[in-house]
Amino acid sequence: MPLPSIFQKTIRIACRHNGRSVVSRTAAILRNTRGNTLVERSAHIKQQQCRAMSSSKKKKKGGSSHRYMERQLRDPFVKRAQTEQFRARSSFKLIELIDKHQLVPTNSSDMEMCVVDCGAAPGGWSQVVARKMAVADTSGALQLPRIVAIDLLPMPPVPGVHFIQGDFLDPATKRQVALALDGRRVGLVLSDMAPPFTGHHSVDADRTMNLCDDVGAFADEFLAKGGSMVLKFFMGGHESEMRSRLRQAFRKVVVEKPEASRKQSSEQYLVCIDKLT
Repeated sequence: MPLPSIFQKTIRIACRHNGRSVVSRTAAILRNTRGNTLVERSAHIKQQQCRAMSSSKKKKKGGSSHRYMERQLRDPFVKRAQTEQFRARSSFKLIELIDKHQLVPTNSSDMEMCVVDCGAAPGGWSQVVARKMAVADTSGALQLPRIVAIDLLPMPPVPGVHFIQGDFLDPATKRQVALALDGRRVGLVLSDMAPPFTGHHSVDADRTMNLCDDVGAFADEFLAKGGSMVLKFFMGGHESEMRSRLRQAFRKVVVEKPEASRKQSSEQYLVCIDKLT
């Protein structure tokens, strides 16, 4: 005997998962031996499938987070940052660059020299410079030379650092920088900035080059003759053209990859020494 028409209908069952519909069509619904249709049973199966998919996604996310935490726990620079009370493991990148190229003078004759840290938050690089530049005056009192840190994001205070929240290219922010410098010369400009990543390596590399150009323009305005500059960039953009331009403005330009920079990362640093004008 043919089944009633109601059981010949196609049942559409859908569940939502991360904004996407998982749809199944079940045709020729049959009646089971207990007299209940299989519609409910089919719906239950589809709900279980959706839950399984959701669980799988969560496991993948959880796995990625777990791997990140394991890497952090094994990272010697993370441990050192905690022990030495630095806010970021990136502090050790700058320590290596400063020590290798003598970027920060520590004698009292250079107490007037200032440093500008662009994109400073959370403050790891500002901490390094503040500690490196700490000198004792003739009375034995500890003094810290002027350091100006700039970032769009808020940053907890760092002793000896004047923080300005804003865009370092904004004229209003530049006026605040000039006021904070109070006529002191800038001997070092730093940038460990990176733009928001798109996931396309070439695009991201080009965007870091654009940031380097912006910091270079800022340094043209504020960095004194004989000063130095450190810029982070990612390989795969137009770094060769950038080096060529910088060599016209500085006596020496070198590319460095500090030990604290992860090997799998394409990040490197342009260290520009002795501004010509």
